Amino acid sequence: MDNKNNLKMKFSPYIFIVFVFASCSKKQGNPFESIEFQQGDVIFRRGMSVKSEVVLHADSLGAYSHTGIVVFKDSIFQVVHITPGERENGETEDKIKMESVSGFWRSDKAISGAVYRLKDNSLGEKAAQQALRLLQKGILFNHNYQLNDTTEMYCTELVWYAYKQAGEDISFGKRSILNVPMFEGTYILPSDIYTNSEFVLIYKF
Repeated sequence: MDNKNNLKMKFSPYIFIVFVFASCSKKQGNPFESIEFQQGDVIFRRGMSVKSEVVLHADSLGAYSHTGIVVFKDSIFQVVHITPGERENGETEDKIKMESVSGFWRSDKAISGAVYRLKDNSLGEKAAQQALRLLQKGILFNHNYQLNDTTEMYCTELVWYAYKQAGEDISFGKRSILNVPMFEGTYILPSDIYTNSEFVLIYKF
């Protein structure tokens, strides 16, 4: 009996340590797993780079600097988006990409973020499929920011175009006219999408 008690006392601390470690590991998992995504959700982030600051300065509301569209691929929800300066695997050009939600909102890329969804999300899946089609085509980033050139796109243009092809103008015709040196013209900025009353906020941090 004494030997059994000694064994119990001897191994209890180790069991406790394993329990604590397992609990901590679980807490350090994907912090966005609880979000109930749907295909076609429009996802935003506020970045910290110079290009993010340019967008934030240009956008009168200035809440978010980048956007993408949520798709369901390989049994998980991911983000299709396009942005300059995030080349991978030896790529020589800025092009459309797909990555995990946690990758899109990685701490060195985003200081805040949000997910918006159309009140009527009946075209969300079609829009997501259009985004995947553009991903397969390998669309390049539009450094000239020309809305009339669909062979290349910038982030908001990509999301808008995917929905447009699915049958919905998610900007509802709203455009931003900029008179900033090197950025004079008509654009779709992040706020031209998420400020529309047909969108509802699903999640933000």
